[in-house]
Amino acid sequence: MNESGPPRAPLSAALSRRRLLRVSAAGLAAVPASAALSACGWSGSNADRSSTLKVQNWGNADEARVYNATFAAFRRQHPGLKVSNNVVPVTLWGDYVSKLAVQMAAGHSPDLLNLGMEGARLSVERSMLAPLDARVKDSPAAFRERVGKLPKALVDAYTVDGRLYAVPNGWQTMAVYCNPEIFGARGVELPGPDWTWEDFLDTARRLTGQGVMGFGLPWGFFQWHPWWLTNGGYPVTDDYRRPTLSDPRVVEAVAFVRDLVQKYKVSPDPTNVDVYSQFAAGKFAMVGAGRWPLPGWSAAGFTDYTARPWPRRVSHTTVVGGSGWALSTRAVKPDTAWAAIDDLLLPSSVARLTEVGQAMPVYPGIGDDTGDKAADDAFGFLFRQLDDSRPVAAPAFYDTLESVAMRYLQQIVSGRLDPARGLREADAEIREAL
Repeated sequence: MNESGPPRAPLSAALSRRRLLRVSAAGLAAVPASAALSACGWSGSNADRSSTLKVQNWGNADEARVYNATFAAFRRQHPGLKVSNNVVPVTLWGDYVSKLAVQMAAGHSPDLLNLGMEGARLSVERSMLAPLDARVKDSPAAFRERVGKLPKALVDAYTVDGRLYAVPNGWQTMAVYCNPEIFGARGVELPGPDWTWEDFLDTARRLTGQGVMGFGLPWGFFQWHPWWLTNGGYPVTDDYRRPTLSDPRVVEAVAFVRDLVQKYKVSPDPTNVDVYSQFAAGKFAMVGAGRWPLPGWSAAGFTDYTARPWPRRVSHTTVVGGSGWALSTRAVKPDTAWAAIDDLLLPSSVARLTEVGQAMPVYPGIGDDTGDKAADDAFGFLFRQLDDSRPVAAPAFYDTLESVAMRYLQQIVSGRLDPARGLREADAEIREAL
């Protein structure tokens, strides 16, 4: 999921999860045209449907090459088969699903889809995904065993109304990264495992000054979740049918973040800051992230960081997101697509993608020994975070939820709108749209 580039990627390659999705296909010029879509187009050709496996995919140029190599090996097992591995950038998962729905309605459906967790219920609601339970049950024992090893939290996130709609292939969670060198220079102890919001604020205030800010606030709907979750809040109801942005626990969390920027000035306005390159440059003492900045930091030789749990208000629960392989309800070659998932889930395939990408692997023990101690320690910490995580809120109205929520949150954090009022208005706008 990192940008393409030379082995020693610049620090600016370390991006937020949302921005990373947006730019992840920027380097696809290196991928053969037959293997990638342009940034603005979706495949409109159904030529040779009988012999071509159509894959709707996303990722960076390095990941595309690994996928293409996996599909090349798969083709050798299926003489005469062609594979169209279409890789597109993702700005918003709601937009991704909407474009795919239009494509499918026009009769240009892929067989196999790589789908973000955020788009699962939205896709199921639009009858775009085929249930997979029977296929898993009827698969060879080796495949069932691999599926059985997938983290339950990820499988549950792709289970809608008791039916499985995607097989997880990668994931992300979030932690707070601290720079021990800055902490030591300021005489501030590193956070303990049970630190609180109050501890966090006190730490950030003590670390701010002399060209350093206490915390680099990452910007995106996914990145807001740890603040909501550690306060016991969630932006939708448990049945995923209604928004709850006006819940007092959500409002309190948003007000706390707003105050980090506007009142205490320990964080800059987050909407136009590359917090990960700035953290590596020593401009921030702490930053929130998943695994996505680690490869860029390693490539640049930056190792002055250590991971800590998100500070708690009522818990340390953090967010988990990810992606998974799904079958289209209009797949022309569903059996071949299902067989391809088997190859894509082989530990060797997962290992190759983990090496070049920025997602966490679906199997423990893969990608956790790179020789970069800071990155490897953080890698292990993120895996443990999965035990106390909740999936990113992904209702069937996810496209509306994300776009409306982020519009209001931007006004709140910038100080232009009161948190309680703004979130009430956001809730009302979403409910009206439903």
